[in-house]
Amino acid sequence: MTSPSVSPARALFEREHSAVLCSLHAELAGWPFGSIVPYAILPSSDPVVFLSDIAEHTKNLLHDPRASLFLADPAARERPQSGARMSMLVRARCPTGDEEAKAEAAYFARFPSAAAMRSSHGFHVWILEVDRIRWIAGFGEMGWIDRRGWSGEPDPLAPHAVDILEHMNADHADALVAIVLHLTGIPATTAVVTGLDSGGFVAKVTDAQGTVHSVRLPFPAPVRTPDDVRKATVAMVNAARKARS
Repeated sequence: MTSPSVSPARALFEREHSAVLCSLHAELAGWPFGSIVPYAILPSSDPVVFLSDIAEHTKNLLHDPRASLFLADPAARERPQSGARMSMLVRARCPTGDEEAKAEAAYFARFPSAAAMRSSHGFHVWILEVDRIRWIAGFGEMGWIDRRGWSGEPDPLAPHAVDILEHMNADHADALVAIVLHLTGIPATTAVVTGLDSGGFVAKVTDAQGTVHSVRLPFPAPVRTPDDVRKATVAMVNAARKARS
């Protein structure tokens, strides 16, 4: 069993807001049943969803708490098997008391309009406790992430992030603008990297109209060292220049 880096999987999980929840149908002999659900994230790194009492998923999870939550990088829609995706194997439970209040707070912070459905439509939060995750970073990297790794693995680039970000912003501003245009299509006038992990950069981008965007700039493949970051960035710049030529 391989142990891939957690950071790219976590970046995808934090960036997206909805996924396909698959439960075991209570009335159809456990036939897998899937539909899209929005999710928020708890400090434990477990997703929390908000389900109606009459929903198929609620009936299914009351009968068997085992389920999976599947999400994929929408940027790879044209070639989905080349893109990142993950299947989270979870056990669902409906919290009570203080735990329920904290789960609701996390969900309503991400989806404020959902609070109105709490009483009038019989909705409740469900915590999806992660057991393990099947992570595929595209062609070339895949493996299983266990619960311990999911909730606590430090990013290998964390000790170097500040220096790398300062260097990128001071010396490679033009390159960042080119990368942003290539990866996101945003005609940026300025780009400042504000975050870094082994899966890529996070950048604050300003376009010609003055609109500010927060974007993710994924590396071609996960990295682990500052030299890996340098090589990945060079590859990204070359790809951007080639696309413009």
